[in-house]
Amino acid sequence: MFNLKNFVSFDLHSSKHSHIKRSLQPSPFLPGECLQEIFSYLSDDALTLSKCLLVNKFWFENSASILWKSPFDQLQKPSAKLIEIYLKFLDVRSKIILSQVGIFSSNSSHFDVTDFIYAQYVKTLYYKGLYDSACSFIFDNGCHPKDLEGEKKCLTLVRELSLFLIRKCPSIYIMSYDTEEINFLYQDIYLSSLNLIPDVYHLFKRIKKLICGGKYKKGSLMNLMSIYCKNLLTLELNFYDFDIYDLNGDRKEPNRMSSLILEQKSLHNLIIRGPFRFLSDILSPLESQSNSLSFIHFERVQFNNLLPLESVATCKNLESLIFIDCLNLNDETLSPLTLTSFLKLKKLIFKNSHRSRLDNLAKLIQKTKGSLREIRFRRREFKNMVIRNVPDIPVNVTYTISRYCPNLIIFEGHIEKETMPHFLTLLTTTFLEKLFLSVEYKNGEFFRSQVAFQLPFTLIHLSISIMDHFSIKDLDQFLELCSAPLESLQFPQSNFINDDYLDVISEFAIQFGSLKILTFSKNSLITENGIQKARNVIPFVKKNGEEYV
Repeated sequence: MFNLKNFVSFDLHSSKHSHIKRSLQPSPFLPGECLQEIFSYLSDDALTLSKCLLVNKFWFENSASILWKSPFDQLQKPSAKLIEIYLKFLDVRSKIILSQVGIFSSNSSHFDVTDFIYAQYVKTLYYKGLYDSACSFIFDNGCHPKDLEGEKKCLTLVRELSLFLIRKCPSIYIMSYDTEEINFLYQDIYLSSLNLIPDVYHLFKRIKKLICGGKYKKGSLMNLMSIYCKNLLTLELNFYDFDIYDLNGDRKEPNRMSSLILEQKSLHNLIIRGPFRFLSDILSPLESQSNSLSFIHFERVQFNNLLPLESVATCKNLESLIFIDCLNLNDETLSPLTLTSFLKLKKLIFKNSHRSRLDNLAKLIQKTKGSLREIRFRRREFKNMVIRNVPDIPVNVTYTISRYCPNLIIFEGHIEKETMPHFLTLLTTTFLEKLFLSVEYKNGEFFRSQVAFQLPFTLIHLSISIMDHFSIKDLDQFLELCSAPLESLQFPQSNFINDDYLDVISEFAIQFGSLKILTFSKNSLITENGIQKARNVIPFVKKNGEEYV
């Protein structure tokens, strides 16, 4: 048994070593880092975190940093009560302004409170959540204003609360001005509600992340911000259907948006979601950030020409490139990306419907020269019969991955008979750690293939989405041939699996001793008794679809 006295000799009774005696006393608290890690799992549970505040001062400091980090972003629904709390701390000037439009706190006895103790913990100014909660406070039922007078009243409250947060919370470094699909009756009222005064300009100077979107003149705001905001690390632009169908929109707006990109010293992350007709105009100055940009994410973006990806091609230091549900992303529009060798690219996500060979995607992968560590394509959700017979990964792309990605550790995608030979090569030429598959093989043919035998010894997470029936014998044979030390095994779409299958997996777990997570479809036939029995061997067993690993 370990004994400290065997390694250190000292007299605990001497004053000389009294400080050592004190340091050896067991601590009644977990370290703050441990508490914050635990509390982070409660980030969506404001009620529980609020109770944690009351335990003691140490718990207060570690839970408040999570509960108040982004107070209006973590709400499950708009909160009039949270607005009431903030009203207690407003200064006399703000109270007078609000009273002039008919806004009073129901708890006026607390209006003399001036010390906002949570100020140091607030990191995010989330405009949409603040606006929704203000509506809930003013109109009771949470509806948005229906007339100009109601909108003025709501935006006045939002303005005063925003200014309060800006002035009192020096640690704010994230701004979200995405109002989503709120219909403002008059855009200029919305922009004036931002109250662009010196306090706001000082905020612009320290902002590291900006989220922008909604039915207002985004370009005008971003152009103004470009004068003061030079240190953005992350820019997220969210577009909606009205952005692409607004034929009468100001044609100068895209260029005003691009000015913010141009003025940044070192932009690292760019995220664009939704369709926008003038995407190429926004991305035209991307070359100015080519050395610093490491992460680009496109989602539901419509590519109408080659220009947007020509701008992306200048960013030779990219480490992550993501395309999800994009339109017109075909071999032609991808061609500019083949002009650059992305030698630092580690993550490539390409989850789009397509029917072509995508030769240029294969060239892009080949020219990374082995830097890729993670590649994800879309798996098939078998309930969606529309894409059931559309090949997800072209054969030539699978072939390229199997030959030119020796450092791959994460792979996700759909495997079919045409791509199976190259997939087997991929298993033998990489050291995969995580594998997420969807397969369409009849009569358990997949489980009788060479896949189990070829799974690399480094593989610890395996998820197989398969709808077609396979037998208990097929599963038993698959696991018998598998030598990978799996820590998680998941079957998120096999509804026919019952307790007999679970018994086979439990035997595998006993044999290897590494399996910790086992999940099945919520519609599977596994019983609660079967789950409890399996938990004697496997710590985590659930019918909840797929767990993130």
